[in-house]
Amino acid sequence: MRKKTMRPEVVEVLMREKSASEMAIARLQEKIRPLESRYGWTTEEFLEKFEKGEAGDEQDYFLWYALAEAIEDWKRTRDGLVELLDDAEKVSV
Repeated sequence: MRKKTMRPEVVEVLMREKSASEMAIARLQEKIRPLESRYGWTTEEFLEKFEKGEAGDEQDYFLWYALAEAIEDWKRTRDGLVELLDDAEKVSV
């Protein structure tokens, strides 16, 4: 497969965005940790219970679900950026 050609400035912007997405993921995971401790479930266990309707309807659960969804959105963004950067070939201007 032929590498895409990107200007160094574009690569820098993409790297900055990748870093921002990683920071967002880390911050959201920090917000989830207390919920995991409080309820004794990993987020994966919680999501399975929540999606089956077995978790209940506490307000914390809706927050937890929203945080987990936001993490997945940021991970998709990060992964897309990583793929772009891996396929990129820098060019000099």
